[in-house]
Parts: sequence; structure tokens; C-alpha cells
Amino acid sequence: MELLTSNAKLEKQNGIEYLVSGIALAPHNRGAFNVCPDAGYCSAVCNLWFSGRTVTSTVRNAMLNRTSLLFTDREAFMCQLDKETAKHIRKANKLGVLPAVRPNIASDLDWSDYARANPELTLYDYTKVKSRLAKVKRGQWPTNYQLTYSINERSHWRTITSYLEAGFNCSIVFDTEYNPQSHKIGALPNRWTVGGKAWQVVDGDKHDIRIAKLDGRGKLIGLRFKGSRKRMQQAIDRGFVFSSN
Repeated sequence: MELLTSNAKLEKQNGIEYLVSGIALAPHNRGAFNVCPDAGYCSAVCNLWFSGRTVTSTVRNAMLNRTSLLFTDREAFMCQLDKETAKHIRKANKLGVLPAVRPNIASDLDWSDYARANPELTLYDYTKVKSRLAKVKRGQWPTNYQLTYSINERSHWRTITSYLEAGFNCSIVFDTEYNPQSHKIGALPNRWTVGGKAWQVVDGDKHDIRIAKLDGRGKLIGLRFKGSRKRMQQAIDRGFVFSSN
């Protein structure tokens, strides 16, 4: 069982190439352990559990097994992760690109110690945990590990505005059409108003690497909802998905 997902890929953005990999644990409420301490309605419509190849038992079981290993034998988990990380870095160096890792593909855990132990890595995550963003503000968070605040049904507009004004990026899920199989991918709004101010929206579906070098700072990262119309309507009703109009 690999901890860093094997579908590592090259992503070229703004002329910079990254070798990207990540850690796919079982999402909130999909196993015996809590990997998303501040999860909300997102757990009911998690893209990493309900769409794509993650709906297969093989992939889901691998996610559950990784999660179980992390919580029942953290030492063994970190030992294996260190070996796979070193391999990932060596591969990136051989290719002449930058190694990047998204440690929370479907979770929201604190990987700051992992980031400090691997300063040559670029790490990035979405998070709902405000205390981590507070550490960034205080200079207590590793600079090679960048966080994007994940707007959800509990987010107050004052909170969102304060993060944007401080230079954080905030992700927001829109009801914009997303059906790549039929070649129907709707356009996201260029701007969206929070707290009486229109903020620039960056298309977060163009690439996965959420770092300021590529996205800028103080931006809304627009994401299209992935899932059935029924699930999207439920997410809209619960306040997790927002209207793009």
C-alpha cells in the first residue's frame, strides 16, 4: 500500500513544472477516525468519495487502510511516508522539476511537522481549521506549506473578508455546470461579492496547485461542484454551494 498516491503527475503552470502527489485518506465519517475536525456538509457530498474512480471498492479500501495505519501506528506510517517522500523528491530532481505534495486530498489534518522535515517540498492544502491560519499570521507555520481557507455553510462574511484582506486565498464551491464527459464546463464568475466588495475569482479547476505563486493572494478560488444534480441541490439548500450569478 502506497501512502503517496501513485497517480503523481506533472503540472505546468506559469512556465513552472511540478511533480505532484498526495495523501488520500478516507474522508470524514467514512471510517473509524476523524480526519476533518471542522467538517460540515462537505462530508455528505465529498468529491473524493462520490465521484470518479474513488467510488470503487479498491480505491476506497486503500483510503481506509491508510487512515487506519496513520491512527493505529503513526510511527510506521511516518517511516513509510519518509521513504516515499524521498523517492518523490529524487524523481522530481531527475526530471528537473519541483516536487509538490498535497497531504490532505480528502482530509484536513495538520502536516506542519512533515513540512518542516521536508523543506525542499512545496506543500498545499485546503482547510477549515482557523487556528492554522492564525499560526500563518503569527509566523508559526512552515513557509513551504500554504493553506487556502475553505468557505463553507458556517463561514461568516466577516471571516471570509478578514482572510482575503490578510492575503489568504479562500475557496468557494459554485453551482456552475461541470460535465467534462459531455464537454460542458460552465464559466465561473470573474468576481464575487463578499462584504460589499467584489473579489477576483480564480478558476481553481484549471490546476490543483494552490500556492500564491500561481494563484496570487487575496483571491477567491472558484470550484465547480462535482456530483449529481440531486447532490448539488442538497448542497445548495444546506448553504455549502453558492450561486454563481
